[in-house]
Amino acid sequence: MPLFNYKARDNTGGLVTGSEEEASAAVVEANLDARGLIPIEIVETTSGFDFERINQYLTRIKPEDKIIFTRQMATLFGAGIPFIKSLDTLANQSTNPKLKEVIYKVKADVEGGMTFAKSLEKHPVVFDDLYVHMIAAGEEGGVLDEILERLALMAEKEEEIRAKVKASTMYPKFVIAAIIIAIFIMLYFVVPRFSMLYGKFGAELPLPTQILISMSDMFKKYWYYIVGAMAGIYVGFNNYIKTDAGRYKWDKFCLTVPIFGVLNVKVAMSRFARVFGTLFRSGIPILQTIDIVSKAIGNVIIAEILMKIKADVQAGGSLAKSMREFKVFPPIIIQMIDIGEESGSLDIMLIKVSEYFDQEVDYGIKGLITALEPVLLVFIFGMVLFLALAVFLPMWDIVKFAR
Repeated sequence: MPLFNYKARDNTGGLVTGSEEEASAAVVEANLDARGLIPIEIVETTSGFDFERINQYLTRIKPEDKIIFTRQMATLFGAGIPFIKSLDTLANQSTNPKLKEVIYKVKADVEGGMTFAKSLEKHPVVFDDLYVHMIAAGEEGGVLDEILERLALMAEKEEEIRAKVKASTMYPKFVIAAIIIAIFIMLYFVVPRFSMLYGKFGAELPLPTQILISMSDMFKKYWYYIVGAMAGIYVGFNNYIKTDAGRYKWDKFCLTVPIFGVLNVKVAMSRFARVFGTLFRSGIPILQTIDIVSKAIGNVIIAEILMKIKADVQAGGSLAKSMREFKVFPPIIIQMIDIGEESGSLDIMLIKVSEYFDQEVDYGIKGLITALEPVLLVFIFGMVLFLALAVFLPMWDIVKFAR
């Protein structure tokens, strides 16, 4: 279908721009009318470089955008502002054109009689199953403002953990990248000059020097093949882990890999307890809660285990007893769930477990750098030693020869 760029005015007179793929300009105009917008200009894009379309594809809705939307929606709705007015206000204030367009579409659907949860469900890339089901529970229970607040808190905690893990791995990534760049510079610019120098003396070169010169010659002649092969490996790996078998092996590796595996398990347990506790507190049935958690956990190994636990619970078994059969769950989670089931405070116990694992993740992140430093030092020492021997051993031989 053709793409149409449009300009329109909202009910406050603000300018709204965007793009829609529809069969005709008339359909786009009807869509804008349904969203309460007054069309000013609707133009079909032409062939060639369409910067509007390029910008639309490059712009994405970041987790921070969704957190701000959820937090502001909870505040406006809790303050008694009409629902449609709240959506309209958030759309006008949004600085992200994609999110603005999604909010307007959600507003149009709600005005047409659709529930808020159903309207969000039409945008799965932005609002996942967890978000939609919690909104649906809030609408049914008449506690939508409370649910939005919980969603915002949960998303903020998830983003905080993600940022901490990213920051903790920044240092080793930077060191490794710097070493790789330094090696490429050595192979392409420095080693060939030393090779010419050594060649004038005609002496037999030490093994490290021969290896380094061979690597330099190969890199200079076939660097584009090497770069292409590295890019191919990267793309191939990403495609492989998108397959069922590849994703299964990769998620298993993430849980068992030294140093990082323990941290990944703690992050997964924190997410499991937080999401499970929040959903259960929101009044969602336990079987449906397990379904949603399995999709939100982000690891197919744990998701598969949760489906087995769901079958046991469905057959009348205890959640804690079913979890004891799988080693992936630490004893503290099972003990707290057991107490929660007996006392009728499962949601409270799970929230406390999530807080405990949040602290464990913090400690794990702090210990991650400490654990990685010796590995990085050994790696750097090995590379420097090899380069030093390869470059300076022939020089010592040359000095001896000169004497």
